Amino acid sequence: MFIRVLKVERHSRDIATIHINANFNPLPGQFAMVYVPNYEEIPLSFSSEKTFTVKAVGETTRALVEIKAGEWLRVRGAFGRGFRIRDNALIIAGGIGIAPLRFLYKKLLENNYRVRVIYGARNSEELIWKDFENAVYATEDGSFGFRGTVIDLVEKERLENYSAVYCCGKSELLKKLYKIFEKRLDPNFVQFSMERYMRCGIGVCGSCVLENGKRVCKDGPVFTMSELRSEF
Repeated sequence: MFIRVLKVERHSRDIATIHINANFNPLPGQFAMVYVPNYEEIPLSFSSEKTFTVKAVGETTRALVEIKAGEWLRVRGAFGRGFRIRDNALIIAGGIGIAPLRFLYKKLLENNYRVRVIYGARNSEELIWKDFENAVYATEDGSFGFRGTVIDLVEKERLENYSAVYCCGKSELLKKLYKIFEKRLDPNFVQFSMERYMRCGIGVCGSCVLENGKRVCKDGPVFTMSELRSEF
């Protein structure tokens, strides 16, 4: 479906939230395949029912960050398995990994669920949203919140107090979180949003298959820890 861009919020030179004029009825954690004319089609997580939040890391994502209101995109979706929502939740995000978790956070609040957020980035500019309630922030350069990393904050947290833990970020962060959690938490209560290169988005091409044989686009992108033992 070709859809029109309604508005673009530029959080920094490299990060923007794109508002679209169609509702694909996504669940938090689901994604769409987004085609930018003259560029590639790439997977993007929904950051709300009608937005994508993207960081420029290549030609296509740069084109998305610089797109203007009124221009067109082709969007397919929503695809994949989203987060299973539970009360008394802890959200852990690194960098642009906050995008699908922002959507989840809003949905948890709509259900009057308790939620705490641990969110970190390299610097204040890359902390896209600073308006979470019951949140702690970390920046590596100390420009906002705690000077350090998400891992530093997680290690101080009483993880056993939560009924669900939701995580998204770079693979290096997820690996470190997995190592912390496997000694302290029930693996079925922890959910990771995984990122992989995708070409089809519907489980056919096999480009996003994990070590355990599961397809990120079809079986995920959200997995419990117990499903990711062979990955980490």
